[in-house]
Amino acid sequence: MELLSRRLKQLITVSLFSTVSCYSLADTTTIQKKLESEGYKFIQPIDAPAGMKGWAGHMDKNPSTVFISNDGKYYIVGDLFDRDGNNLTVDALEKHVKNAVLDEVWEDLEKSTWIQDGKTSAPKTVYVFSDPNCPYCHAFWQQARPWVNSGKVQLKHILVGVIRPESKGQSATLLNTADAAEYFKKFNEANGKLKIKEMKPVPAKLSEQLDANTAMMDKYGFFATPAIIWKDSQGVFKSQQGMPKNIKEIMEQ
Repeated sequence: MELLSRRLKQLITVSLFSTVSCYSLADTTTIQKKLESEGYKFIQPIDAPAGMKGWAGHMDKNPSTVFISNDGKYYIVGDLFDRDGNNLTVDALEKHVKNAVLDEVWEDLEKSTWIQDGKTSAPKTVYVFSDPNCPYCHAFWQQARPWVNSGKVQLKHILVGVIRPESKGQSATLLNTADAAEYFKKFNEANGKLKIKEMKPVPAKLSEQLDANTAMMDKYGFFATPAIIWKDSQGVFKSQQGMPKNIKEIMEQ
């Protein structure tokens, strides 16, 4: 079973293929502000070669290290190697950046547009990218009932429109219903056979929310639904796409 999408696996293992970039600017503060304005997040100072200061951080959740000369004239973004070819930055990224990046991924999922499934007090949360025309999404919903109904697990269904041309409009209808959770429940109880009217046109705000869900799914390397993201009992970040072969691994471990 594939437990992590390729994109998320890169984040978790910090398997980096960084392009080294060198620049010249006025001083350390100026360089830091420039990089921050471009979206770089400084997480932790790290050891650096003589005459330089180092930081571990990330740009749009892509881990990397930054080294700035003490005179503030130059900086390098990329991996640092010793004369024997050993990468000296991997450990720093693993130690300081991995968890920060994955925490932000989890926050992104929480900020997305989803339908609540189960008690909000359930101790375990599972995010599911779901398309109304995905039969495996309906099957996963059915199989998850024992854990959801018992109050042990809550699912948050991040709706997308990727399978059919009408999927986006149908997702919009589901989200725009007065009681979206109840409508979504009835839809899945009918194994997806309940007819959902395609919303035309989709209001601008709702369209943006659905597009953002789809963009997030693509950003994290998922190309099939259901795409499932959760944390195990040890807090380890895991994911997979497609119908799970062993749902207990998601719900109980």
